[in-house]
Amino acid sequence: MALSQKELRSNIWRLAWPAILRMSFQTSVGIVTLILVGNYLMAEAVAAIGLAQRILFLVIGTMVALGVGTTALVAHNYGAGNKEIANIILSQSIILGVISAIILAFTLDKLGPYAIKLLMISNPDPEVIKMSSSYLKVIGYSLILGILMMIINAGLQGAGDMKTPMFFTIGMNILTIVLGIILIPGLGPIPSLGLIGAGLAEGISRALGGIIALSFLLKHRLVVKLSLKDLLTWRPEVIKNILNIGLPSAGEQLVRQSSQIVYTIFIAGLGTVAIAANQIVMTIQSVSFMPGFGFGLAATTLVGQSLGAKQADNAERYGYQISKYAMLFMGLMGAIFFFFAQPIAEIFVQEKDVADLAAKCLHIVAFSQIPFSILMVLNGGLRGAGDTRWVMYITTLGQWGIRLVLTLLLIWLGFGLVGVWIAMLIDLVLRSMLILWRYRSGRWKNIITKDNDKPKIQLS
Repeated sequence: MALSQKELRSNIWRLAWPAILRMSFQTSVGIVTLILVGNYLMAEAVAAIGLAQRILFLVIGTMVALGVGTTALVAHNYGAGNKEIANIILSQSIILGVISAIILAFTLDKLGPYAIKLLMISNPDPEVIKMSSSYLKVIGYSLILGILMMIINAGLQGAGDMKTPMFFTIGMNILTIVLGIILIPGLGPIPSLGLIGAGLAEGISRALGGIIALSFLLKHRLVVKLSLKDLLTWRPEVIKNILNIGLPSAGEQLVRQSSQIVYTIFIAGLGTVAIAANQIVMTIQSVSFMPGFGFGLAATTLVGQSLGAKQADNAERYGYQISKYAMLFMGLMGAIFFFFAQPIAEIFVQEKDVADLAAKCLHIVAFSQIPFSILMVLNGGLRGAGDTRWVMYITTLGQWGIRLVLTLLLIWLGFGLVGVWIAMLIDLVLRSMLILWRYRSGRWKNIITKDNDKPKIQLS
């Protein structure tokens, strides 16, 4: 049944606004933390966070990829009316996520310092390496409990509940800000813990967020309902279905984040000023693309549920309509970045040379907003359809082909950090064209369920 334009818009905003608010609030926490670190400490601490986060984005991105399979399959089964199967999918995703988090946490503990040294191999700074390694270790262990909220939120999103993940995330991030204000500069009898304080603030909040989300789930206070027995039952056939969609998404994240590590090595060779300026630009940029991510999450759910309900035409229309909203939001942010780049950059750091370089890069970022919005929304739609392989293929071509080659060329020509961001802009433009081509092809509409009469995951 084709939905009217009014129904389409209503469904989009019902899911999009909580997701946008959630992602925007999450970004604001990173901004507050960076401002605290940049003003109470120095550029070295900002650089240390930047290096550690490159490693963390790789690890967390891979873990969140498990959530992509969860969201897509839960959405598809909710759309088809198979709620019991959707609950089973979530239980197995949680088991898989916790096992993955434990392995990754110990890996970060043992290999994290070597990874940081590798990032600074061309221009090592012992103090930055030491600070970054300590921060990385604290966050790494918090992920063992933090993964619970990530996976539960992914399941809730698939079921169409965007408000509960919003409340979980806002609560966690308020705690992060409060602890950061206390622990980073020190407050009253509590001494300044500097960068370790920033790590503890984030780590404690992640862990508590995971515990609270799990307690709500087990007390049947969420739209998805599980028991402790469900979380102790291993279902290989369900795990296989989750991984069929999740692994290509994990591959996509691995491609994206590993390429970012390579770019970070290049940037580290440009010096501490470039590292700090790059971290500031990335943080500011995240303000604009968090609405894009929110719209992308809405696209994942609505496309998945529509396909599960055998409404492929509605699924396709959702992708196009959500893209228009994302372009409007992010285009406006691009205009703000272009006209107010310098004063925005100066909020984050006291050193003028760092702020000046960051402002130059922000002018480039301004032009990337519209192609990036298209990419995020249609990527989300394809993930909701289970078409994660094509998302991975296009990401690989862009990150390791287009952007890497251009980055090397522009740094060699003397453009420095500005050249890195020019390469990013060209990559996003070309990838947005490729993802639009894939979406228009319509070949993603029967990925999850080839047989329209049966769900892929059976109860027996």
